[in-house]
Amino acid sequence: MAEYAAEAHPERQRGPAVLIPTGVGGLAAAAIAILVPVVGIAAVGGWESVVGRPLIGSTGRFARTLAALATCCDPRSMASLQGWLAEVWLLVAAAVALVVRLMRRHRRDDYRGRYRAWGWMASVLVLTALAAAVPIGPLVGAFVADASGVVLGPQGIGWWLIVAGTAWIVVALWAVLPLHERTGTAIWLTLALVAFGGAAAAEWLAAGRDRWIVGGRAAWSLGAALATIAMLAAARTVIREVRGLAAARPPRRGAKPVRRTEAAEAEANADDVGERADPAADAATLESDEEESSTDYVDGSEQEHRHLSKAERKRLKKLARMNRSVA
Repeated sequence: MAEYAAEAHPERQRGPAVLIPTGVGGLAAAAIAILVPVVGIAAVGGWESVVGRPLIGSTGRFARTLAALATCCDPRSMASLQGWLAEVWLLVAAAVALVVRLMRRHRRDDYRGRYRAWGWMASVLVLTALAAAVPIGPLVGAFVADASGVVLGPQGIGWWLIVAGTAWIVVALWAVLPLHERTGTAIWLTLALVAFGGAAAAEWLAAGRDRWIVGGRAAWSLGAALATIAMLAAARTVIREVRGLAAARPPRRGAKPVRRTEAAEAEANADDVGERADPAADAATLESDEEESSTDYVDGSEQEHRHLSKAERKRLKKLARMNRSVA
């Protein structure tokens, strides 16, 4: 189990570490609260592209209001509610990653400052949120395409996907692998990366088709929500490590258990007088030893019979059988 200093407890952090759920039920409730708005807004925004007719009508007394509401939910708009919510969740995920960094930096057996990985994770999340509002991807793709002379994808966007994907994978492995309970965080983060990859592929193959654009925006917002849940799962794991609640890891495969034959042999050769603590058992053994006078050892200097151990009685019985066989 990892050891942490007293300053690592959530109550002593400047960030809102005490608000992070540490139970399975609290984490499940947080995941539902994050996913439901994202999925609901994505369903409303993509209804017209999938079904072929608008979900929100534009007739009646509040026609202008309904038209403005439809524009807010339209994922093809730059100022859509879906894009704004994705950026909010990415910034929340970055804040949680910084809280994890504050706690991990107080780990006593930290190896070469691995807690810094969570600072890089927060930076990657902030850049991901920024890329959704500012055309960073086309800028990086155009720069690499002009510098190398190789255009990869539409307007060199493939170069941006390679750079962003490599940064995500390296930082995620650096941050998640040292965790004690890393399965949940790894699953949520993998799902987030798959959603981001689907969004990038949809943007690459869209070519002006509405369904591809709507699907890509929905996958992007879903990836932001999944990344937030992954950071909450990582924070929960670190809090459990700090409080000593993390489950113990199973023993290594190379560890060999003690054989039962050795234990049985050690028990058979043990001294009955030193091993037994039951007076009734000692009395019964003493009576049986007195009946078997052939197995008692008599010393001329002693006035009484000395109680023999089980190993000594076995050796004497063996010698008696050998003497009878020779005779």
